[in-house]
Amino acid sequence: MARIERIDVMTARVPLQRPVHLGAVTIAQRDYVALRLILADGAEGYAYGYDRGLPLFDVVARAAQAYLGQPAEDRNRLRRLALGPTPAPRATMTRGMSLCDIALWDAWCQSNGLPLWAALGGARRRLPVMPVIGYGMTPERAASETASLTARGFRTIKCMIDGRDLQTDRAVMQALASALPEGARFGIDAHWSWTSLDEALPWCRLAEELGAAFVEDPFTPTQVHAIAALSARLDVPLAVGEDVIDLAGFRDLAAAGGILRVDASVSGGITGAMEAIALARAFDRPVIPHVFPGLHAQLGFACDGVRCVEMIMPEVGADPIDQFFLAPPRIEDGDMLAPEGAGAGLALDWERLAAHALRKDSFA
Repeated sequence: MARIERIDVMTARVPLQRPVHLGAVTIAQRDYVALRLILADGAEGYAYGYDRGLPLFDVVARAAQAYLGQPAEDRNRLRRLALGPTPAPRATMTRGMSLCDIALWDAWCQSNGLPLWAALGGARRRLPVMPVIGYGMTPERAASETASLTARGFRTIKCMIDGRDLQTDRAVMQALASALPEGARFGIDAHWSWTSLDEALPWCRLAEELGAAFVEDPFTPTQVHAIAALSARLDVPLAVGEDVIDLAGFRDLAAAGGILRVDASVSGGITGAMEAIALARAFDRPVIPHVFPGLHAQLGFACDGVRCVEMIMPEVGADPIDQFFLAPPRIEDGDMLAPEGAGAGLALDWERLAAHALRKDSFA
């Protein structure tokens, strides 16, 4: 029974090759917290997540210390231990525990010679990929990027809209919809732009008219009643949940209707994400995980309730962690292919990433 021997944590600030624009926000760099967990038998597991302006390094470091010296098989006990004895800090500690759980699954699978999807129970070997466009989008770019991606076999395109200017978004969405070949669809991401039904409905009605597959994040995930009320007035489903941390939150959103957005780096690691996917199945809700396609595709290969995996394509450059992967995901005709290598497919070039480190620490 292998024990957890060492955990390394870093915050890395990785510059984008060129800045991208999302509404009024310009993104010139990404801050990640990365974790490397090493078992006594030498197996290494990795995890990473967005910093999101939180003190995530300290949270991960605190959670990691609950894992040291413990048996790798005791994942569920260690998750509870990392959350602490009182409820108050758990909303924060869940994010730290999530990265520990992901890295532990990765290391345990490495130690046992299994791909993560096989350890969870394989359901399929291919999974549709949903590319993301919309950073600094114009109608012309929407049409050309959509045509290029669908020509490569991608069948669902997600577009980040502005969310403030309906006429601008109308032109972009119409151009995107017109460029889609038969059988392909698009969804829009409103990134929490609205606070009321009156604000949201014009965009949602437009998406409905154009045959959108979903409208993502019209409101924050805590606005459950607004999400339910909006969902009841639309034929297009809402996609919500990427920042939800526990099953109670996913249960409320599943009851409200639509597509659940699950992020293992936020919602309790691999274990928490699998619980959320099982809950979605009980409510007959599909799941589209939030970014980190190499990791989340592993869940999709194991669970047929995962509709597709979201991916910010490397050529977009808005998620630069992908340049540090030792084994990048393989894509063929718009599908991600299940890897045969052991682990969760998250191995990073740690030393090269460390060149961008703002903080580092090791626990042994």
